[in-house]
Amino acid sequence: MSVRTEKVAGEIKHKLNSAMSKDLSEISGLGLVTISKVLVSPDLKLAKIYLSFLGNKEPIDVCLERINSKKKHIRFILAKHITLKYMPDLNFYHDDTIEYADKIQKLLNTINTDSKSDQDSDVKDSIEKS
Repeated sequence: MSVRTEKVAGEIKHKLNSAMSKDLSEISGLGLVTISKVLVSPDLKLAKIYLSFLGNKEPIDVCLERINSKKKHIRFILAKHITLKYMPDLNFYHDDTIEYADKIQKLLNTINTDSKSDQDSDVKDSIEKS
């Protein structure tokens, strides 16, 4: 990414995070919506926005549909706060890195628990042999 696309992506991320908390609170049932990453195409006409949902009451697909139904309104709000020649078309995606990291952490915890129980049994065996 060039410096310009990174700056535009950062500005979109910042403005969308504030818009999600203030202007778009009418989208009920979504819980806390956070923009985790924004990728902008080199020509600045397309933005991929990765969202994470915390405390939502509905499946992720339904949440993305609700946000996509408000895409024009979100783009309008963004255009009021950012001055660009072309406002990028917004595409929303679910960012599952938090869930993925949690899954990996649980797997590591089970491995640690299994290895500790194996070490404990080895220590008990060595004590009984002594």
